[in-house]
Amino acid sequence: MQTNKSKHIPSQITPDSNFDPAKLWWLESKSNADKWFFKPDNHSALSSFTVNWTPDLVTSSKSDFGRWRPWKEYAQKLVQVIIDSDSTDVKKTITLAGYAREIRSVCLWFCFTNRLHHIAEVKRIHIASYEEFIKESQLTINSVITKLHIVNLMWKLRDEVGCGLAFLPYYSGKLKPRAKKLGRQGGRTKTIRPRDFFKLLDKALHEVEYADQWLCKLERYIEIKELVGPSNCAYHYKKEFNESSLQLFKRIRIIYASAIVTILSLTAMRKHEANVLKYSDAVRTLENVNLEGTEHKTAHTETGKHTQRPLPEDGKKALKLIIELTKFVRKTASGLDKLLLRLPFQNCVSNDSIDCNTLSTAVLYRLFNEFAKDASINFALRPHMLRRAFAMIWTWRFEIGDLDYLSRFLYHNSHFFTEIYVDDPDVYDFLPEEMQRYTAKIFEQAFLGGNNIEGGIKSALSRYRRLIQQKVKVVEPEVISIFIDRMIEKFNYQVIPNADGYCFMSTVRGSRAKCSTDGENPDYTNRNEKTCSSCPNFGVDEGRVDYWKKRRDAHQVVLNNSEDQLMVDSARRGVQYAEHVISMFKEVH
Repeated sequence: MQTNKSKHIPSQITPDSNFDPAKLWWLESKSNADKWFFKPDNHSALSSFTVNWTPDLVTSSKSDFGRWRPWKEYAQKLVQVIIDSDSTDVKKTITLAGYAREIRSVCLWFCFTNRLHHIAEVKRIHIASYEEFIKESQLTINSVITKLHIVNLMWKLRDEVGCGLAFLPYYSGKLKPRAKKLGRQGGRTKTIRPRDFFKLLDKALHEVEYADQWLCKLERYIEIKELVGPSNCAYHYKKEFNESSLQLFKRIRIIYASAIVTILSLTAMRKHEANVLKYSDAVRTLENVNLEGTEHKTAHTETGKHTQRPLPEDGKKALKLIIELTKFVRKTASGLDKLLLRLPFQNCVSNDSIDCNTLSTAVLYRLFNEFAKDASINFALRPHMLRRAFAMIWTWRFEIGDLDYLSRFLYHNSHFFTEIYVDDPDVYDFLPEEMQRYTAKIFEQAFLGGNNIEGGIKSALSRYRRLIQQKVKVVEPEVISIFIDRMIEKFNYQVIPNADGYCFMSTVRGSRAKCSTDGENPDYTNRNEKTCSSCPNFGVDEGRVDYWKKRRDAHQVVLNNSEDQLMVDSARRGVQYAEHVISMFKEVH
């Protein structure tokens, strides 16, 4: 631990006149002593890389600004040391830019609130005053930790900077406990109820499906704008379509948000991953199965790691729609390979030649808020909610789910992060209700003939159907609903859907489960083709026949090509199990 408490003077800091951005690899050449432009990466908003060192204090006197100069020079030197020092692990420019803003914030506080002239004048009483300010600001604990860490660096790096604090504010093991006393617990991302999630997804899919008429109107609006100019296009548009151009803009924003919601809901990608999707990759996806991208949060590299996510036809429609909506901006903005751009009628005023054609987080949030409002959802919709909903629906759909597959699909580095997603306290507030609703729906479809379910459960369903017919002459939906409600309540029935079929489980059927390992309860980790296809609790409908055909074909490939006898035998049994299920629907196929 460093113990040198010598007081250093401001003259050891490099003055503005000697500032040379060319010597700092992490700054753009257009930077100057008053405004720094950190070199951007390919996945963060450009505004995140700009740090303005001039305080916005209109009411301050000239002497106040004169006092700021040595503080600014100290803060800038501290930033340079942080990226170069062996005592820190800051390697990315986005991280360094964040540190720079926090350092500026702390120095502004000491300079203008405490009226100190230099870092060497800071005493413990000033640190205590700063802590009071933090507490009143109601910051999250993580934000407080960052600020206190910056204050500690002002002591730890004092020799490399040339000056700094004369004391260590927070000794080892004391910083986080102090931050917890000063900050508030951060709120976790809201978990969307399944009903709301599917409501949002249904609306998004509907908007994407019927977007053509609005695309044609947008195309015409752009033509009118080019013909008569920006100031007269609204008048001519209304004259031609008998509606305000503002109505057009609103519908296009909702349609654009719908397309993005569809992509995020079907792929569970992070917001930053969507932000760096390439236009060229999106075009290729229209002809392929997977949507390729780049994930940075868990990559630990500047370049990120390559991702591939399967995209169904509904997702491809949304992707095509995004390409259509952004083509107008893409024509005028050269060299833009990003998929998500601003809409052609969204104005962007930007100084310093900062590219503002790409879709910023603030604009994306406004699009989502307008979409949620139009869908009558009374909470602020955020991209990460869709990712959490995907994980929650996955585990709800498969009861315990395949966490290994889900973890890989979400590109988590550890199952720990996946379990945080799926083991959400909010889920247990509505999971039983949703499971009962889904179970009742499946039974109702089976009893009313809307869904032909074969497999081991068919005999039980037939028995229940006969019981209903014995009690009433005409089987109506209302009667079915009452019977199902009583049956679910009495036997605690749950219908658990899987890709290959349904598992019908109740308090009396657990011991019959072929996957059971204790003879009393099902063990879903033991699910496989053999146990499921021969289980009395298993049901399969016509919609899942294609899935079993794909299974059969996959086994057949191994059977035809493998030279390993164990693999051949296993593949042969797999073909037999799949054919057994497919044969249940031979009259249909």
